[in-house]
Amino acid sequence: MNNSRIILIISTLLLIISIGVFFLVGERGKHSGDLSKILDYSKIHFAGEKVPFEGKYYYNIEKFERELSVTRFNMYQFVLYHKREPLYIPYIEKKLKEAGIPDDFKYLAIAESGLRNESLSSAGAGGIWQFVPGTAKQYALQVTDLVDERYNFELATDAAIVYFQKLYEDFHDWTLVAAAYNRGENGLRRALDDQKVTSYYDLYLNEETTRYLFRIIAIKYLMENRYRIFDKEELWEAFVEPKTRIIEISEIGDIKTWCQEKKYDYAMLRQLNQWILGNSLPKGKWKVKVLDL
Repeated sequence: MNNSRIILIISTLLLIISIGVFFLVGERGKHSGDLSKILDYSKIHFAGEKVPFEGKYYYNIEKFERELSVTRFNMYQFVLYHKREPLYIPYIEKKLKEAGIPDDFKYLAIAESGLRNESLSSAGAGGIWQFVPGTAKQYALQVTDLVDERYNFELATDAAIVYFQKLYEDFHDWTLVAAAYNRGENGLRRALDDQKVTSYYDLYLNEETTRYLFRIIAIKYLMENRYRIFDKEELWEAFVEPKTRIIEISEIGDIKTWCQEKKYDYAMLRQLNQWILGNSLPKGKWKVKVLDL
């Protein structure tokens, strides 16, 4: 086959793909809600504070719309947020309410990990709440070769709650708490002191922390308005959490053998307890999740 014929075939295939993408995007545009018709900047809040977009804060419009566009048009990822929500968000909502922390902080979990409990960043941050090992240990999570409680969703959420409360004692402002969770309390305090300001929206910060808060606000907006923006067919059916129960364990010598003796499915036990890294549990007080059949 000569080169000209190969080029012709490749060009034809690219044209077909381009036409397909064009019509796919066009069809999605027909069915997805028009944001310009429902977006009201005066009603966009985070943690009870109105996000400023007027006057000198006009640049916040670009910051918000950038994250809104990135999140909205990464449809695959957004669908997974939607599908994973029932597995994690109800527990987070319950714990936030009990602690008196704004409900909007549940969206930090989505921004941090995409609600992937097994998530591990290149910087070594792990779990739903993306704790680094040092901070995890500081908030009573065990991180060893055998267990890593950053991947125990319930314990990690409890630790995040305590961390939020500690940050609020330091900053007395929930928006700053969210920023400090990303930047670190020392880094944020230095920025506030150096720039002589008290509001997050008056701070000049590194790009990561600037994008972080507006990513959370964009995720909140899309999650709260998902059924106005997307077709139900686009969102798919959410995951259903299996019925489980907790058993208390003091020690397990060999988890595979233990599962065989107790008639537990080994693969499912590892899926439900991602915090167990090794094939044994040392002496302690462990709460292991199993299927409730």
